[in-house]
Amino acid sequence: MATRVAKYLLTAAIVAGAAFLLHRYIARMAWQDVREALDRIPRWHVIGSIAATMLSWTCLTAYDVFAVETVVPGKVPMRMKIFSGFTTHAICNALGFHAITGTALRYRVLSTQGVGAADVARVVGLVGFAVAMGFASVTCLALMVEPSIARGWGRWPGIALVVLFVVLLRWLAGKHDELKVWKFSTPVPSARSAGAQMVIGVVEMIGATGAMYLLLPVDVAGSFLDFAPIYVGAILVGIVSNTPGGIGAFEALTLAAFPQEQRAQVLAALLAYRVIYGLGPLAVASLALGAFEVRRRIVAPA
Repeated sequence: MATRVAKYLLTAAIVAGAAFLLHRYIARMAWQDVREALDRIPRWHVIGSIAATMLSWTCLTAYDVFAVETVVPGKVPMRMKIFSGFTTHAICNALGFHAITGTALRYRVLSTQGVGAADVARVVGLVGFAVAMGFASVTCLALMVEPSIARGWGRWPGIALVVLFVVLLRWLAGKHDELKVWKFSTPVPSARSAGAQMVIGVVEMIGATGAMYLLLPVDVAGSFLDFAPIYVGAILVGIVSNTPGGIGAFEALTLAAFPQEQRAQVLAALLAYRVIYGLGPLAVASLALGAFEVRRRIVAPA
C-alpha cells in the first residue's frame, strides 16, 4: 500500500512539475516564432525523421516477435506476431499505461491463436525486459563515449553496466530456461537471443532519437551523442509520469535542456515529432486493428 501511494505521489509530482515548467516556458514564447520554426524544418529532414520512425517501430515490433516465440514457440504465425507487436506498441505509446493497455491488446490478438492469459502476461514481461535492456544498452554506450553532458564521470557507470550485461549473458548462457518469482514462472531468452535484443534495443533507440534529432536545427541540436541522453532521459520521465505517451513530462524535460532563446525551435520540433512518431503509427495501428476486428466478426459466424 505504501509503495502504491509513493508511486502515485511521484507521478503527481512529475505531472505538476511538468505543467509548471511548460506554462513557464511557453508563456515566454511567441507562437509566430514556433510557426516559423515549423516552416523552416527542411523537407528532407522530415523524410529522414519518418524513415527513423519506421526503423524504431520495426525494432519495437521485433521485441514482441522474440517474446512470443520464447513463451509459445511455433504456436503463433509470424504475421500475427508482427501485427500484435506493432499495433500494441503504437497504441500503448499514445494511450500510456503500458501494463494495462499492452496486456489487453496483446491478449485480444494472441488469444485468437490459442495463447492463454498467463502466457500473454509472460510475453508482456519479456517485452518489458527487452525494452529496459534497450534503454540500458543505449545509456551504456552514451556513457562510454563520454558525451559532454556526462562531464567526465560517465565512463565508470558505463563500465558498471557492461559488467552487468556480461553477468546477465553468462547467466542466460547457463542451464537457465525459466525464471521463477514466487508462484509466477516465465521462460527466459537464450544468451544469443538476449544479445540480439540488446543490439535491436540500441538500433531502436537510435531510430527513435534520430526521429526527434532530425527535426531540430543543426545549431540547436548539437551532436547526436550529446542529444541522445537528453532524449532518453525525457522518455524515461515520460514513462514514469504515466501520462498518455508521456505527454507534458517529455516536452518539459526536453525544453528544459535548452536555453530560452532556442525553445521556440525545440517546441516546433517536438510538435512535428509528436505527429510523425506518435500520431502516424497510432493512425496506422488503429486502422489495422479496426480491420482485424471487422474481419473477426465476418469470419466468426462461419
